[in-house]
Amino acid sequence: MFREPSFRRGLRDGFTIFLAVGAFGVAFGMLAIEAGIAWWVAVLASALVVSGAAQFAWLGLVGAGVVPVLVTTTGLALRHVPMSARMAALVGRAPLRTRLALAWVLTDETFGLTLSAARRGEEDLVAYKAAVDLQLYSGWLAGTAIGVAIGSRFDPTAWGAEAFFGILFVGLAAGLVRNRWDVAVAGLAVGATFGAAALLPEAWQIAAAAAVAAGAGMVLPGE
Repeated sequence: MFREPSFRRGLRDGFTIFLAVGAFGVAFGMLAIEAGIAWWVAVLASALVVSGAAQFAWLGLVGAGVVPVLVTTTGLALRHVPMSARMAALVGRAPLRTRLALAWVLTDETFGLTLSAARRGEEDLVAYKAAVDLQLYSGWLAGTAIGVAIGSRFDPTAWGAEAFFGILFVGLAAGLVRNRWDVAVAGLAVGATFGAAALLPEAWQIAAAAAVAAGAGMVLPGE
């Protein structure tokens, strides 16, 4: 069973994620309707895929056919390889069904919060991540439902959804920087991001930057 204090702390820490991801879900739902996607398909995608990056890429390539969508989403998903390896080490010998459930909602936001909680000594990381996952999942679904309901009545770019989500990622990363080696890894990740944006196709930019940061994190000595 979950340790209730860890679960409560996860709910508290994840509330910001609920709000931020909910806002981005509204943008996704609105853009899905504008792209001609049926409302129930958009909601089902958010329920099963649980990936803003992949779902927005899907909307941008919906008219290009199956192969471009698969190639793009595969490139975006490669960052989950180092993330899942690190998460497996954090949750330890949890039952297989528990690890599968935690892997289903493995996103940048929940990973960042869980890693931060591990560093401060959270007693039950499984309970903590489950609570954070619940906040993100419910916010993403609720936001998508609202977005498809209001359709194309509003322009999602007018209220700065993209900038707001970027600020969220920066805030999560800032909480994980604790020493000079973390600063070095963050600096390499930023440099890799700009380099990938300049040199690589969009589908591989996130995966390439994540691979550089993960490799640097393993090589640099840390604390």
